[in-house]
Amino acid sequence: MSLEITEQDDVPLRMVLLLWGAAGTGKTTFAGTAPGGKLWLSLGDQEHVSVMQRRDVKVMPLYKLSHMELLKHGQNDNPFGLDQILGEDTSIETVVCDSLTALVDAALRKAVDMKIGAGKGFNPTMEHPGISAYGGRNAIVLEVMKGLMRVTAKHGVHLIMTAHEADPERDKEGIVQYITVMMGGKIVNNMTWRISEIWYLDEDARGRQLAVRPWLKHRPMKTRMFSGKGEPAFELTYDADKPDKGQMTIASFYEQWAKGNGKLPIPKSRRDK
Repeated sequence: MSLEITEQDDVPLRMVLLLWGAAGTGKTTFAGTAPGGKLWLSLGDQEHVSVMQRRDVKVMPLYKLSHMELLKHGQNDNPFGLDQILGEDTSIETVVCDSLTALVDAALRKAVDMKIGAGKGFNPTMEHPGISAYGGRNAIVLEVMKGLMRVTAKHGVHLIMTAHEADPERDKEGIVQYITVMMGGKIVNNMTWRISEIWYLDEDARGRQLAVRPWLKHRPMKTRMFSGKGEPAFELTYDADKPDKGQMTIASFYEQWAKGNGKLPIPKSRRDK
């Protein structure tokens, strides 16, 4: 079998985006602004509620499955039957996996159920899984993520994954060293190079900020869409109660970038004021 070769102009522009941040910052709502029709893989209980008013969202309620059933459908060459779904429904331009944090929890439960690492005097539990069970969890999550990337690439659709932030890593004096994604260190290290965009969403009393490069003590972040010049974080102005058109959305960022006029300039940050 000969391998496909394409001209540079024929290579489809496609996002693989990891959007992470603290609970309640609006990750799900903002993910709903992705291009075109969206297939929502809802892994966390009722994760998709904040986008149900959108007419461009179709939901696969995976949270209704047990962790074993979920991973039975997710750990294969055609995760969750996406190959057939994307082949038949051409209105779907983006698949949203919401959230990876729920997937990580399901994978750990499966690893514990499989008694990975059990031995004389030790039986893995959710409270004390053990190093081997954590390794099994990582392998399961990576397999599902790679499958999602592979099948969405086959059909040329975008993939957006959401995740919560982990508790801060502190030194012996209790000083925060860094804050990262709630996925397990090895998962983050093994997958971030495969992802084209990693954005961090933050919200406080003054509004939302979106960081596209390492910012304060948060990591990882990366982008090929935005310029490397300027502040790493900017004010994100988006109101879910208004139409997307004319607002800062994932679709608007993508459309501007896809025009081929180079990387997008960083919008105004709070410091610019």
